[in-house]
Amino acid sequence: MYRKQGMIELPSKRTSRTATDIYMIVLSVSMLIFFNFFRDYIAFYHDGVREPLITPEFVKWLWIRNPTLGFVLITHSISLAFKNYKFRDRVLIFLVILEVASTAILLTLFPFDFSILPSGDVAKWSELGLKLALILTIVVYSTVGLVRIFKSIQR
Repeated sequence: MYRKQGMIELPSKRTSRTATDIYMIVLSVSMLIFFNFFRDYIAFYHDGVREPLITPEFVKWLWIRNPTLGFVLITHSISLAFKNYKFRDRVLIFLVILEVASTAILLTLFPFDFSILPSGDVAKWSELGLKLALILTIVVYSTVGLVRIFKSIQR
């Protein structure tokens, strides 16, 4: 169950894949619930008032995010049940492509309104920070996808 690497005992690759599958299932269910039922809580709270930072455009993003999360949930459940590495490897490439598309759509729609924040500078920097974080997320997912593609080609 553990493998030795120098002086450190690491979990086996199979154990790590199982833990990742379980984590992704829990995360997907949590995100589905949060994005669909509790998105109004992403807000600016002041003086007992809640002003949502998310605009109605956010619902347009959910048409790709919900199926992506559903597909993540299904594929990790299948991977957990059957432990087929080749299936898991190929599907993870497709999931990364869906994540890049989902994040790119969120960036183009940008359904966030930071103008309700008390300072114009805070609003401007918050918007810039979120856009940069989304761009960085796309770059990271793209890099992960390319690495997975090259690894699967080598096998």
